Amino acid sequence: MKKVGSGVMVAVAALFALSGLAMAADTAVGDPYSLDHCVMSGKKFAEGSTPVVVSHSGREIKFCCDGCKGKFEADPAAVLSKVDKEMIEQQKKSYPLDTCLVEGGKLEAGKAVDYVYNNRLVRLCCDGCKEKIAADPAKYIGELDKAVIKAQEATYALKTCPVSGEELGSMGDPVKMVVANQLVELCCKGCTKKVTADPAKYLSMIHPAGAATVEKKN
Repeated sequence: MKKVGSGVMVAVAALFALSGLAMAADTAVGDPYSLDHCVMSGKKFAEGSTPVVVSHSGREIKFCCDGCKGKFEADPAAVLSKVDKEMIEQQKKSYPLDTCLVEGGKLEAGKAVDYVYNNRLVRLCCDGCKEKIAADPAKYIGELDKAVIKAQEATYALKTCPVSGEELGSMGDPVKMVVANQLVELCCKGCTKKVTADPAKYLSMIHPAGAATVEKKN
């Protein structure tokens, strides 16, 4: 029997490691970048434009240009603090729970901890609960998704898919997707990719200012 060289074994180990990283990326828990602008410059992303996308510890952040990306790389903590502040403001109005997602106790006014995990606001009773979210994000974000759907589906404004313009229910049960603590109902799973690529565009169609029926596309 031939012995396998150490070089081959290292190469195989590296291949498995890369495969593991790819699987981890595919199964990352959290949301895409949901703001409609670059937090550094304040510039809105024009429709059809290609923002500069950065993945920071599995979290997606978008910038208007390489210059702003460079500022982020120089001081990521400061920039993430700005992103978190704006995402908390964006998502708090649609947050469905008045209890801690981890412990279940009532959130006390002025004492609740607003924690942004991979672009998703999670409200907690204390800083200690952050570690539990990070240890099992799939469990807690999954529970939050269910709470968002339960709270919002009865009053959901759109009757058509914001991506295709197809009437909801015309292709089977609508696909219920949660982004930035907002329910988005779609005609099919195929439309989820477009929402993930540009969530701000489709979120703007759901709120009252943009809740008109979407014109059906040919």
